Amino acid sequence: MPDTSLAILLDRFVRRLHVAMQAQSAAFDSQRVGPGGAIILLTLGEIGEVPMHELTTCLVRDKSQLSRAVQVLERKGLVRRRQSDTDMRVSLVALTDEGQAVVDAHQIVLAATIDEMFAGLPAGQKAQMHSILTELVGRDREANPEPNT
Repeated sequence: MPDTSLAILLDRFVRRLHVAMQAQSAAFDSQRVGPGGAIILLTLGEIGEVPMHELTTCLVRDKSQLSRAVQVLERKGLVRRRQSDTDMRVSLVALTDEGQAVVDAHQIVLAATIDEMFAGLPAGQKAQMHSILTELVGRDREANPEPNT
């Protein structure tokens, strides 16, 4: 039987983090990309230039929905699209320098928000959380490798 108490705690933590980040959005979302745009930018920041269809797979989004979101980010100068050199049917998406700046600002606020949420925990527990998350993310990447990684 799955541990529903762990699932509930993780869900609450993620929701609390989301609310805290929304409250801080003025500090890092100068381009008004919102949570959906931020996820796209953060993903591109992590995996680099990627074919549009692989980005769709990574983010588990509808192709047309993601295409519209990427167009908005492109108009804001945060991502660029180009055709693949090897397959003219493939559109590649990557961050621009401006997009990387948005990612950097988001990550700084995210780190500060998490530090605030973990305030009062002993350093050993924080280190343990870091170790557990590192292991889980590593396992996930082995099972579901991201493009260009």
